[in-house]
Amino acid sequence: MTEHLLTQSLSMIMVSAVAVGLFAALRMPAAMGYLLAGLAIGPYGLNLVALGDDTLFLAELGLIFLMFMVGLEFSLSTLLAARTDVLLAGSLQVGGTLATIAAALWALGLDPRIAILLGGAVAMSSTAVAMKQLAEQGEISNQHGRFALGILLFQDIATIPLLVAVDSWSRQASVDPFDLVVRLGLAAIALIAVSIIARPLVRTVLAGASKSRSNDLFLLAALFVALGAAYLAHLAGLALPIGAFIAGMVIGGSDFQHRVEDDLRPFRDVLVGLFFVTVGMQIDLRLIVVFPYAILAWCAVFLFGKALITFIVGLLLRRSAAVALRVAVILAHGGEFGLLLLTLAMNSGLLTSEVGQPVLIALALTMGLAPVLIQHSAALVEHLVGDRRARVAAAEDALRTTSESLDQHVVLCGCGRVGRLVATAFEEAKIPHIGIESDLARFKEAQRQGHAIVHGDAAHRRILSAAGLAKARLVVITFDRHSAVERILKFASEQQVAIPCVVSTADDHDITALVKAGANVVFPENLAAGLALADQSLLLCGLTQEEAGRIVTTLRAELNPELRERVGI
Repeated sequence: MTEHLLTQSLSMIMVSAVAVGLFAALRMPAAMGYLLAGLAIGPYGLNLVALGDDTLFLAELGLIFLMFMVGLEFSLSTLLAARTDVLLAGSLQVGGTLATIAAALWALGLDPRIAILLGGAVAMSSTAVAMKQLAEQGEISNQHGRFALGILLFQDIATIPLLVAVDSWSRQASVDPFDLVVRLGLAAIALIAVSIIARPLVRTVLAGASKSRSNDLFLLAALFVALGAAYLAHLAGLALPIGAFIAGMVIGGSDFQHRVEDDLRPFRDVLVGLFFVTVGMQIDLRLIVVFPYAILAWCAVFLFGKALITFIVGLLLRRSAAVALRVAVILAHGGEFGLLLLTLAMNSGLLTSEVGQPVLIALALTMGLAPVLIQHSAALVEHLVGDRRARVAAAEDALRTTSESLDQHVVLCGCGRVGRLVATAFEEAKIPHIGIESDLARFKEAQRQGHAIVHGDAAHRRILSAAGLAKARLVVITFDRHSAVERILKFASEQQVAIPCVVSTADDHDITALVKAGANVVFPENLAAGLALADQSLLLCGLTQEEAGRIVTTLRAELNPELRERVGI
């Protein structure tokens, strides 16, 4: 028995590591790697691991920790501060999607419970996938990024009543509104009760564990709170993840929130990964041949139907067509909580395999497609909203008007927080320059501060040409979109006299690639901040300016020795 469990565990870990590593290299979400691993080792693949009670128990632990971490990030103050994006936009998007899908399925003859459940699963998008991709593109703080984040936060919260509904309906042969209302009431009462009673108790326990200065004791206390709350919710007739969510809310916003989050994150990541593996083990790809049209139809629902509803919500809240469509594309995929709802419903017998499997497969496919869609959402919106050529031409005219009188100037690509500081330094030094910024909010902020700037995308050859690239003495790039940076470097190197380029990047991971692409100096912000902090710390420790400078200079020379003359710090 022990040998069998060990063999299964090794198979799950080995195949998961290979799949996640492959998807990481392709910059795809880890969740898709875990799903692929489950497909490979499950009963519909190589049949290396059986889907038994032990495997499902580990998966359920993953759900507990997932909802606990969601609760940690839930803050009433955050909701109120962004009430339009979270409460209003989120409720309209989730409610509109759920109601539309449920009504259509009910009209087709499906059980109302199944119709509502499937509508809720479609309404959910992947917070992890969307936020990771937007962060890599440097767009979380943009208008469409903030709007998408608000809706995603509400989607996470909306999972709670849907989990209650799944738990209630799995125990009933038909729709029982009274039972559902009772369970929702129990969840609300539990939420209020823990806010009043359990909050001081839990925080006292964590405070005591923290005062002991024992990391092990604090970790055990946090684990006890998460699992204990899930168990108490189970005793009260609620689903285990709901109790974990409530426990997370109790700790969220306290002094212990970040420490608990850091300590439990490894447990969550591993166990949630196992949950995705078990989901993959339940996906039968043979059904693609059996139900090809159903799977295509559900893919269309995720990619087009859901996007249309999200677009309408954006327009109703008076967002521009471009922002509304951008958010619609960003959210047009399935998410982890949709997988959670479908899997729980199928395991409880509420949802049959014939109905659930096509939705599950379509959800997994759209989730894998999401990073590509988000990455190219800007270009897609440019083609669909307005005349792209007219916009580029307008930006060119503005640039040519501004740059006509400039010669031997600096072209500053990006005027965010870093770019505005660089522009201020140029102004103090009386160095002629022109800034280019594609994000409207950052453009307006730079314009408000009096910087010489035009609105446009510096990654376009015609925009750079209009900015007088051929006459420039230097190009400074302050944003961190790798593909766009490489295009700008290529355009600068193609001039009659190659223009030197300085690139600011968030960290030192891409230094070699950027230098090969043509950057003369790469400025990794993490190294610059670290060395500046080290210099100040050495001075406060009593070293002289000369001693501290010598140490920092030595460290600077040792960093990336193969690129020593190309790294600015």
